[in-house]
Amino acid sequence: MTAAPLVSIIVVAYRQERYIRAAVRSALAQTYTPLEIVLSDDGSPDRTFEIMQEEAAAYRGPHQVILNRNPANLGVAENYNRAASLASADLIVVQDGDDISRSDRTAKLAHAAQHPTPVDMVCSRFSMIDGDGHALPEWPLPPVAPLTLEEVLRQGSISAAGCACAYSRSLWTKYGPIDRDVIQEDVVLPFRALLERGIRVVDEPLVEYRVHDSNLFVGRPPPRSRDDRRRRARNWAAISRDWRRSWTLSGREDTAFEQQFRRLMKHREYDAECYDRSRGYALLTALRGLAEGLTLRNSAGLIRRHVLRLAA
Repeated sequence: MTAAPLVSIIVVAYRQERYIRAAVRSALAQTYTPLEIVLSDDGSPDRTFEIMQEEAAAYRGPHQVILNRNPANLGVAENYNRAASLASADLIVVQDGDDISRSDRTAKLAHAAQHPTPVDMVCSRFSMIDGDGHALPEWPLPPVAPLTLEEVLRQGSISAAGCACAYSRSLWTKYGPIDRDVIQEDVVLPFRALLERGIRVVDEPLVEYRVHDSNLFVGRPPPRSRDDRRRRARNWAAISRDWRRSWTLSGREDTAFEQQFRRLMKHREYDAECYDRSRGYALLTALRGLAEGLTLRNSAGLIRRHVLRLAA
């Protein structure tokens, strides 16, 4: 009988001392073996890393535990990159420091990653809890969509539940680290997976996603300040750069897709740039964008956000 392959879990955290103990314990309680667990703290000023150390020191089970604390707060993408670089398995299960994995999560994701055929990303459903661990209503959307490259490019986006994902290590080794301006790794890595062997969905909840005030997206109101919107615009510009680079590295050639990429990147780069420019510059950029192939809707959006300075 063939031995089960090594799998890695990366638990990434920043300022999550209230939740990190439960998150680490759920990773340590995984039934799958052989398992490597990387606990990576992004320079938290609170007790997050100290609690990680306490749990690792007290653990007496079969899993290998690797501790990492970044010397400073590097940001979402760099913490993921660092944790993934410390993982040695071909399959990397992702867990945030405020979520709780079901004990059979790794086993089911590892099986789904190989059967019936190998894929480069697996995503399960998830349940939702509040800051105190109480159940919340079920998330109404699929855990990842769309599932084809053509539809992703048509929409200009992909929605994935990052809390519920596992990825092939090759998505880092072939395509490189995630751009440091990215705050949604679950938009970058699914795109890379679709360029390779694709994505598979496990149709049952394997992780509890915690909703609280410190979430980056779910559970938080839309960004109100211009600084918050600037950060999200830079995120999308960085995602577009990563998509374009990954497309090139994949060796794919398609003229229609190339044109879509150029329009998408131009719009997102203009949007991010205009947050640091004058209203007059933004108006000229919107008009120039029309001449360069941006849609009327894209250019109108630039005017609304950067000339009129409306939040929507």
